[in-house]
Amino acid sequence: MDHVDKKIIQLLSKGYITPEISTHFIEKNITPSSVSSVEKRIKAIKKAHGAKTLFHLAAILYSKK
Repeated sequence: MDHVDKKIIQLLSKGYITPEISTHFIEKNITPSSVSSVEKRIKAIKKAHGAKTLFHLAAILYSKK
């Protein structure tokens, strides 16, 4: 998991949706920043943690704290 994945998780935990994450990345010059790229990253993060949904991912990550 790289710094972009960690930032995506941080923004998801704050309630950001995919287009908002993309906009945030564009504003902060973080790449990749397209909605499609963010969606692919989220899909990979869910797969890496064995999560089926974003809610499931949140529960998994919360339980690891």
